[in-house]
Amino acid sequence: MSHVSTPLARTLGGAALLSTAVAWGAAALQYDPHDPRLDILVPLALAAVFVAGWLLACRAAPLVKPLPVTGPAREAIPGRLGTVRRDWGLVATAYLVVWAPFAAANSAYNGWGSDLGVVYCVLTFLLGAVLSVCNLALLQSWLGREQRMLKEDAAAGGVHAVRVRFGTPVLETYRYPTGQGVGKIAARATYGIELVHEDDTDGERIVRLQAMDAGHSGAVGNKHLGQAAAQLAGHEGWLCWPTRWRDIAGTNKERFVSAAFVSDSGHVVWGRTPEEDYEHFLRDDAAPLRKTDPALAVAPVPRPARYLPQVHVVHLRIAAVGALFAVPLLLDVVPHGIGLLLGVVSGALGIFAGMTLDSVPVDHDLWTERTTSDPSLQ
Repeated sequence: MSHVSTPLARTLGGAALLSTAVAWGAAALQYDPHDPRLDILVPLALAAVFVAGWLLACRAAPLVKPLPVTGPAREAIPGRLGTVRRDWGLVATAYLVVWAPFAAANSAYNGWGSDLGVVYCVLTFLLGAVLSVCNLALLQSWLGREQRMLKEDAAAGGVHAVRVRFGTPVLETYRYPTGQGVGKIAARATYGIELVHEDDTDGERIVRLQAMDAGHSGAVGNKHLGQAAAQLAGHEGWLCWPTRWRDIAGTNKERFVSAAFVSDSGHVVWGRTPEEDYEHFLRDDAAPLRKTDPALAVAPVPRPARYLPQVHVVHLRIAAVGALFAVPLLLDVVPHGIGLLLGVVSGALGIFAGMTLDSVPVDHDLWTERTTSDPSLQ
């Protein structure tokens, strides 16, 4: 289960990132190669202390709980739908990770003048520069183009909408043949929320609000939906589609249409709906065009702490081992060749730990898992 993000945890996490950045900056400065690099060791030690404090603060924070269902049903539909907040901690961590090999290379090279050290520094600098360009995707909008169209339509004064209740979070796994030979099977996992619409004629009708493809990777939509699933269980509100839904469905190969759940508690959950779920409401006009109120605004649910025990315990240990490999060369107690080797190992462990730290997108305890198969596999 995720923990609440507290000011103390955010402060300690920010201090750890800042200390690491100072160490990386000091690693780029060269001076007498025979002196211990205390200018690097001290901020690294501080970063380790702050990381330990961050872990303790996160573990001491209360678990994320569902928000209380209070207040009457909201008649007006907000016109200002808040975007998914960028995770600046993730952005800072990503840039520090991609420059970890270069910092280790500079520390190991340390002005000795060997050709091997120069090549090592140049290669790690090029690696950091290329990956930094790739990381620019983290600064882009974390809403997809289709979701931005819905946001614009709501701001312009109208959306298609029906009343729904936030229901069961479901992880759907679909098995299908790859077409590459006998016995070759692939699986596609999709996170979604079952929204329940009370239909006067058909009883309850389920609409799946699935995770959107947006931001730097599919993990953005999965995490956004997971954070809402942990906090909005049982809430009621409006399920909204854009007025330009035909433009989206007509140009989307899979015919998904963007959608947003706007809860009566004042939160928005972004996603998309498959054709078999939205066609009754949009093609059959069961979801009328409704006016939005530009004076009302909603925002995504608060983001929980980044700490996940099954992820951070392992990967922070790997990062710690990488930092320990750098200590002998920073203290200048090993020969130059061994120092370069230690720098390679230290940088490799640092970038591995950092790039896999974000590998678990959601808390799987929240989801009901269902598996379906292509008819040819049944």
